[in-house]
Amino acid sequence: MIDDKARLIENLTGVRSSKLNYYVELKKRNREIVIQNRRLEIIHQLSRDINIDMSLEMIVQRVYENLPLVIPCDFLGLITLEGSELRLVATQPPLPCNGLVVPRNSVLWEIIRKQQEQVYLCIAGDGKLLEELPVRQFELNCLILDPLKVKQNIIGMLVIGTREKNIYSQNDLTFARQLADQLAICVQNRRLYEEVVQAKREWEEAFRARVQMQAQLVQSAKLAAIGEMAAGVAHELNSPMTVIIGNAQMLQRELVPEHPASQLLKDIVACGLRCKKIIQNLLTFARQEPPAVAPTDLNEVVERVLSLVKYQINRNGINVCTDLAPDLPRVAANGQQLDQVLINLLLNARDALEGVERERYIHIRTGVRRDENGRRCAAVTVQDNGQGISPENMSRVFDPFFTTKEASRGTGLGLSVSLGIARAHGGTIEVESRPGEGSTFTLVLPLEEDRS
Repeated sequence: MIDDKARLIENLTGVRSSKLNYYVELKKRNREIVIQNRRLEIIHQLSRDINIDMSLEMIVQRVYENLPLVIPCDFLGLITLEGSELRLVATQPPLPCNGLVVPRNSVLWEIIRKQQEQVYLCIAGDGKLLEELPVRQFELNCLILDPLKVKQNIIGMLVIGTREKNIYSQNDLTFARQLADQLAICVQNRRLYEEVVQAKREWEEAFRARVQMQAQLVQSAKLAAIGEMAAGVAHELNSPMTVIIGNAQMLQRELVPEHPASQLLKDIVACGLRCKKIIQNLLTFARQEPPAVAPTDLNEVVERVLSLVKYQINRNGINVCTDLAPDLPRVAANGQQLDQVLINLLLNARDALEGVERERYIHIRTGVRRDENGRRCAAVTVQDNGQGISPENMSRVFDPFFTTKEASRGTGLGLSVSLGIARAHGGTIEVESRPGEGSTFTLVLPLEEDRS
């Protein structure tokens, strides 16, 4: 009875109603405090857990994990400003359209120009649907579009979308602004990190290239020294070979042709003359003289070079066959430099045949052809059936110091120098290759009467 009277008094005086309103208001405040705390946790997580080496997709994923607890969110997107383009670079849920370029007439560009956040209502049939965002795919009805700013510079945009209508409040906009500011810092730090990593990578590549170049220059100097020593040895051999040939010829004169030793002396003279010719060609190749240009027979260049390197090639079980065009017109060239080009091509062909198990050959051809400008040119082709050149290396074969050989086998200068010699003569070097089938290098030089 007393309790009934107390409740009656409370109802009459409004005390009970006030208590109810108080508890409802308190519950609402508590809920707002919980949401606000969760929002602060998300902001704190961004500043604490997001690393500069994380991808933008991973950053958006980490943000999206707790975002629907504090703001209506069925879609989260990150758009970055790259030069003069806006690109959708990361979304949650993930979409295959990442990297999509936003059209210039888009509402998103208007917001970028205004530099102000905006709640965009996606009303079906109003002609303003954002085709560059998955509005229809996720049935979004309301979007928060907030520019990402770093020191008043726009670097992108944060997009938060929901299926609910007219749901976002001023508190939601304030939180979105705070989230956008923190994401802008993350995106900017990520960009700076990528620039530093790229700069470091370029520096390391340049340093490695410099060290490699120094090592190759040392090797080139060593090879040059060996060449000078070889020229000196050739000079030393020249005198005893002259004595051997001369004495053999004198003995030949004293013997009748039917004498048993006559054929032996004939062989000694023939071999001595061959050795003397090889020594003379080696001295000619090693001689450092101004590049004098004179009418040059390419067939003679081929024969002269083969006398120097054919033994090295044949010793490796490689067959050398020649197809030299008769009456080949002469070219205006420096014979020593052409010797160098052809030696490089032949030695490269020999190295390309190493490890090939089928019958190995090098085919040398000379002939006359016309270039792309219609000029008549003389050409020397060196073809092998070796390992060939991989497609990724085809564009680099003439680069200085580029080589696929071991450090002790080559410097990467042979083809580069050869191409320079060919161009100095008004010609070029053409290359064709198929991996596993072989390569063909062709030295093309304009004929003397057609040089311009």
